[in-house]
Amino acid sequence: MSCQVHRLANALVKRGENVTCLSFSPRPGDALYGHLQMRQCTGPRIWKKFCPAITFRTQDTSPYDILHYHGDDYLCAGGPRRIRTFYGSAFYEARFAVKWPRFLYQALFYVFELVSCLRRGEKTGISRATTRPLIGVTSVIPCGVPLDVFKPGGLKSPDPALLFIGDLDSRKRGRFLVDLFLRRILPAFPRAALTIVGPQGFVAPGVVYAGKLDEEALVKEYRKAWVYCSVSSYEGFGVPIVEAMACATAVAATRNAGSMEIITHGHDGMLCGDGELPSTIARLLSDAGLRDTLAYNGLQTVKKYDIRAVANQYMDRYARRARMSMRGAGMAGDTRVYEK
Repeated sequence: MSCQVHRLANALVKRGENVTCLSFSPRPGDALYGHLQMRQCTGPRIWKKFCPAITFRTQDTSPYDILHYHGDDYLCAGGPRRIRTFYGSAFYEARFAVKWPRFLYQALFYVFELVSCLRRGEKTGISRATTRPLIGVTSVIPCGVPLDVFKPGGLKSPDPALLFIGDLDSRKRGRFLVDLFLRRILPAFPRAALTIVGPQGFVAPGVVYAGKLDEEALVKEYRKAWVYCSVSSYEGFGVPIVEAMACATAVAATRNAGSMEIITHGHDGMLCGDGELPSTIARLLSDAGLRDTLAYNGLQTVKKYDIRAVANQYMDRYARRARMSMRGAGMAGDTRVYEK
């Protein structure tokens, strides 16, 4: 989510808007916008979850025309200046939780999401699936990708190369993919490699752990890969799918709410169930023509997810909200973008 806020804020500044982000994170080196860093919360995990909402509530927002919240606004007052983007729902996080503590934790915060839904202002989700469990949220603006950064370039790996981004044991299901790769893919393609980008490493034949990468290094991994594999049980959207398409890499994804809103099966990517995933990956590794077709069509699909197009959609909302708050048409002052 923080990456999406950063991309949107930069795109808005490039349009000539005045943007300030309030964040617990340090200011990114390439940030074009104003940045106010809040003090990190310390203490028990449950307190760290409440602390951002309390901190946001105490901020003086009077100098700003638009207040765009990207999370934890359930204690903040609603109003005509308020816009809230939901990047998923704790309802789904609870539903697909693999452990009971996480289920209870997410179920609690689903209640707070509903409070945010009832606040006055404009609400939007990043996908149709995101909006379903959220009361009164029917508008959709997808996540965006900077297509001037995520674009084709360089050569593919000389040997079959798979790429996965995420952790191993959550709904991202990286361990499921590693097991499938070792049992089904590697015996059929002995020179194949599976690169894992994420917080958890894995040591096994053919598995390359890249750790956490900056944007430049991540783009290089997308460009080298033959197939990007998305095996999540749930995604609110699926930004890596769009990033892979933008880098002209074929995508194989298990069917979930996010992947099915992005991919048209057989046209710009492959959708399948768990049981079909090994044969789907094997087909893509064996068929260069199919990979090229999916990559070409994927480049057409991602045009609607260009961060500039996403920024334009938000600008329409900002202008409408500014008029409703009787501060004049358009962006007369600053826009504060809230980031966790």
